[in-house]
Amino acid sequence: MGIVVDASVTLSWCFPDEQTPLSLRVLDRLNAGEEALVPAFWSVEVLNSLLVGEKRGRISAKETRAFLSDLAALQPTVDHSSLEQVFGMVQMLCRDHRLTPYDALYVELARRTQYPLATLDQSQKDAASALNIECL
Repeated sequence: MGIVVDASVTLSWCFPDEQTPLSLRVLDRLNAGEEALVPAFWSVEVLNSLLVGEKRGRISAKETRAFLSDLAALQPTVDHSSLEQVFGMVQMLCRDHRLTPYDALYVELARRTQYPLATLDQSQKDAASALNIECL
């Protein structure tokens, strides 16, 4: 079994003030061997947020490198959505649930794989609920 892990959950592991019981349970499950499944842009989204955190003095470059190393050790499975998926279902999710394409990709990935979605984003949770997608 696996879990679709979005950037909000991922980044909470790095920033203690953003950690939640949910995000820590997800990390425990991944450390216990469950598969993390992420869309292809996830690594760029996470890196961008970490670099912004550095600029704001929330994290050091050394801490960023260590966190990225820890993430790589989880060996997330990276999903590459097809143009058909993006221009079809993802576009529909954006319009029907007022999601950004980035947020819709996480929801679409959970829907397609039937893996639960781990997110702290309320709009993703609302869309997942409307589509009967398990949300952690």
